[in-house]
Amino acid sequence: MIKTVVMVLVAGALGGLSSGILVWGLGAMGVTPALGFNMVPEFSMGWISRRVAASAVWGLVFLIPIYRGAPVLKGAVLGILPWLSSIFYMLPYGKGAGFLGLDLGWGTPLWTLFFGVVWGVTGTLFLARLARQA
Repeated sequence: MIKTVVMVLVAGALGGLSSGILVWGLGAMGVTPALGFNMVPEFSMGWISRRVAASAVWGLVFLIPIYRGAPVLKGAVLGILPWLSSIFYMLPYGKGAGFLGLDLGWGTPLWTLFFGVVWGVTGTLFLARLARQA
């Protein structure tokens, strides 16, 4: 059981790293600001490490036994959970970005959903790969 918990924490962290790099990269290239999401984080060890740590904890949702044979679908569905937390709590209250984070732009809910799905799919594909190797 401990090995399983460690693996889902690692999967969550990897999802956070990949989605964090994507958030930063698309923001730095001007893609997300041009399409209604004005969050361009400064890529720093502090920013990425906070994101990876929080994502590792969110990795515990990978223990939910749904869509066992479909890791992409499972990741997409479970990626909705941290997205909901983001748009209803973190962005409005943690970042002061207003309802649904809309102070960051009209595209915020859709972009953050996309990044949540990237997080989830990355994590579940990692776990599926580990399961195949075992």
